Amino acid sequence: MHKVKVFVLLGFLLAVFSSNVNACDCITSGKPCHDYWGAAAVFTGTVVYSSRINIKRGEYEDTQRLFRFNIEQAFRGVRADEVEVMTGLGESDCGYGFQLGGRYLVYAYEDGDKLSTSICSRTRPLSEAADDLAYFRGLTTAKPGAIISGDVKRIDRATPESGPRPVSGVKIFIQGPFQSVEAVTDKQGAYRVSGLAPGTYKVRIDLPDGLSTDNQEEQAKVFDRGCAQVSFWVDTDTRITGKVIDAQGQPAADVLMELVPSEGQSSISQTYVRTDKDGRYEMRMLQPGRYLFGVRIYGSAGATYVPYPRTYYPGGREADGAMVINLANGQRLELHDLILPPRFVERKLNGIVVDAKGRPISGAVVWLKENEYADHDMPYRQETDSEGRFSFKVYEGLNYDLKAYVDEDKEERKQAVHSVRVSSDSETIRLVLP
Repeated sequence: MHKVKVFVLLGFLLAVFSSNVNACDCITSGKPCHDYWGAAAVFTGTVVYSSRINIKRGEYEDTQRLFRFNIEQAFRGVRADEVEVMTGLGESDCGYGFQLGGRYLVYAYEDGDKLSTSICSRTRPLSEAADDLAYFRGLTTAKPGAIISGDVKRIDRATPESGPRPVSGVKIFIQGPFQSVEAVTDKQGAYRVSGLAPGTYKVRIDLPDGLSTDNQEEQAKVFDRGCAQVSFWVDTDTRITGKVIDAQGQPAADVLMELVPSEGQSSISQTYVRTDKDGRYEMRMLQPGRYLFGVRIYGSAGATYVPYPRTYYPGGREADGAMVINLANGQRLELHDLILPPRFVERKLNGIVVDAKGRPISGAVVWLKENEYADHDMPYRQETDSEGRFSFKVYEGLNYDLKAYVDEDKEERKQAVHSVRVSSDSETIRLVLP
């Protein structure tokens, strides 16, 4: 079965169907015994110089800050008295805010022919590095063998205010190239296995009845005297399963199915899943609530390229005839087969963007949006080629909005808008930018 993908729609698609979201998104760094072995260089040092540099990454150039450190103590991958490390500018690119004259413990990683770090690593002021330094200095006397540890915590979408709770008595299977071991979580939901040979292990949770998780198995690579932490988040096994059939009576594979909160259920997220090769779907770890279910009923990212008309469960085209699904916490609901109407006829929508004198504009941004969904769906974006041309896959009988624009001198935005109803492979659409 395909995994359920839950998207939180952010109210984007404003004037030109887009908005920018700037945020650094990274997983919290691990323990010293884990991050030490994955870093290319680990050292303590003082910042003595900083500048900005441009780094070529394929077709793009990226601006980074470069810091030079006087090395106080090298633990891994450093042999010189000075080391240069890159990092981002801050905020959305996760850059670390080093200060001239500051003393730091740095975990640096290979980035082309240079070293880089970020706030996602264990890099930190030296005054906050006691645990790390204790681990480094104890390596020579530490017992051989690696450690894999973690915990199992339960979240309950029905009562999110209760917070995560430890789950005891859960079996954890750890399988490696030379040995396999089993652990059981304690009263705090934690487990720990030591004395493992270095290598890559599969860590799998044996789910208790009535619980589910997004990922039942993880991989962990450990080094001698190193560690890895593998934790699992489980939830009440509330699920919906079923099968989708096309108009010819065959399984409808790779169809994006939407589970949408009914009116008055704004606290519940939309849920999406694609059918497998046999037309089956499975939505797990759902929130209890009242839902509508079907194809193209809301307009999620990717839904407007589903080649079937809007269809509500149990089979109608209109929301008025749709069945409201009441899903209770812990319920496993098997729906009747959903039979889809005939597929859309696929067409090509070709166009060209020109200026007021009819000259093609290369690199203009063109958005295509199916206008049935207001601001729910994500539009599709292209840039015009060297001849100002673009092409989108569309479906016969549907209405679309096209919007093209260019930025003049990074300030003034010039736009052209066009609406079209697709009836066949249309003639080339001409968008003229004033």
